[in-house]
Amino acid sequence: MNLSSNLLSTLLGLVATSSLTVLPQKAIAQNTTPYPAEAVEVFTKTCVEQGDSKTISSEAMRQICTCSIEELQKTYSFEQFTQIGNSIGQGKAAPEELNSIVQACVAEVMKK
Repeated sequence: MNLSSNLLSTLLGLVATSSLTVLPQKAIAQNTTPYPAEAVEVFTKTCVEQGDSKTISSEAMRQICTCSIEELQKTYSFEQFTQIGNSIGQGKAAPEELNSIVQACVAEVMKK
């Protein structure tokens, strides 16, 4: 099962172009994840909503989306994440590493 690159592009674009990229440093400092909590929340919510409920249950999508954002946080700083989102928003392809992360999450959730 493939999570389309359009979905990934949409998600990163939404996060990158939202006001979340200019959060006050205090909000970032108080966060317990590498990315601002609001960015994680927007990514996860949008990801689940963009899923195809005919082929993947919303619970499976939530697991895929949660896995994806957790792995992205381990791999990219928030600044890198937003830069990638901006690039994708300008029509550039997502880095292969990013696609691999999402595909690994899809494979992990779908084998359960």
